[in-house]
Amino acid sequence: MVNYIVLSLLLALSICSDTDVVELPIGFTPEEWDNRHLIDEMGYRTDPPQAPVRNIAEYEPMQGVLIRYPFGISTSLIREMAEDVVVYCLVSSNQQNSAYNSMNNAGVNMNNVEFIVGSTDSYWTRDYGPWWVVDGNGDIGIVDFTYNRPRPNDNAAPYKVSQHLDVPYFSSDVVSTGGNYMTDGNGIAAATQIAYTENSQCGTNDQSSVPLSPCAYVDNIMYDYYGIDTYHVVADPNDEYIDHIDCWGKYLSSSRMLIREVPTSHPQYNDIEEVANYFENTLTASGSAWEVFRVYTPNDQPYTNSLILNDKVFVPIMNSQWDDDALEVYQAAMPDHEIIGFTGSWQSTDALHCRVKGIPDLNYTSYADGDVNMDESIDVLDVVLLVNFVLGAVEASSTQIQIGDSNDDGILNILDVISLVNQITG
Repeated sequence: MVNYIVLSLLLALSICSDTDVVELPIGFTPEEWDNRHLIDEMGYRTDPPQAPVRNIAEYEPMQGVLIRYPFGISTSLIREMAEDVVVYCLVSSNQQNSAYNSMNNAGVNMNNVEFIVGSTDSYWTRDYGPWWVVDGNGDIGIVDFTYNRPRPNDNAAPYKVSQHLDVPYFSSDVVSTGGNYMTDGNGIAAATQIAYTENSQCGTNDQSSVPLSPCAYVDNIMYDYYGIDTYHVVADPNDEYIDHIDCWGKYLSSSRMLIREVPTSHPQYNDIEEVANYFENTLTASGSAWEVFRVYTPNDQPYTNSLILNDKVFVPIMNSQWDDDALEVYQAAMPDHEIIGFTGSWQSTDALHCRVKGIPDLNYTSYADGDVNMDESIDVLDVVLLVNFVLGAVEASSTQIQIGDSNDDGILNILDVISLVNQITG
């Protein structure tokens, strides 16, 4: 209860604050480094979502993106994204007008912009933004983690998003960061060593193993809260301060992934090839080998730090001779997508993916209309369950209401039962 009160106070302070935004770096400031103990104090744990849980992948249907103001990306990129999805912009109350004017003057479709009022400490929404799951009832919600920086405003962002979108909110109390996490949407995820080393319960400082030995504390949380049963945790081959997986790798689909490639003269060549070889010998959720694509990054270009947004892929480019080759790799790996390059204030450890976070389509379900028991078959069992929903004997989840509401009137009644029977009998 105390933790809930603290969270509420932090949220209230962030919404009411009219002080100027103090920009913080992607890494630790000296003061933050000396106060790393505050990270554990920010975390807390709720009950997990209803099992079985499935973590949503980046390449699944998205209704929007999460950014913040002041921006870390160009308004031209925001304008492009707002053509197709809603741009959810975190902004402090005293800067909302400035954020609106900045986008409006750049020709952004303001009908596709929503403001989430609340202070933030930085623009790395990927790193502190919400992780999304589908629970055992088919409902989409947020499972939060403890941001691995002592930044209460950023750490509170997932809760603010849950309130704005009116979606279930859970918290897992595992220290992590979104730039160091990727999932295939089918129970497989990957990260670098800090997924374990930054959680003291793991008792490890292993910076070199590929993979690291399992950590039961983290792995159990990942399974209970995110449905991850295979967690690939490997030493960061880039050997950079940030230790984020999106600086060198990315799941492109349930069967394809991208890993950076460097010349043999590069100091990290052996480490990068070790990690690439490791993933080439792991299996997809369907039991087949991953198809691994390589993108050439001789000068540490951040080409893997891209954003998949429905049928578009936004790739950070550097006005380099290697840009076109990188875009061609994406096109070969994702032929049904439009590949678009964007310049920006990109660095090898901080680019486009770091500064934007997808918001999944909250109305999307993989289940067919009528499959109210969500067993991927439409039959008499669905009729029985739907009748129980109508009679009030069983409570339907929001997803089950969506699936069973054949006439889209927002309620389940006898008309939906008749429609389902007709659907089954033809």
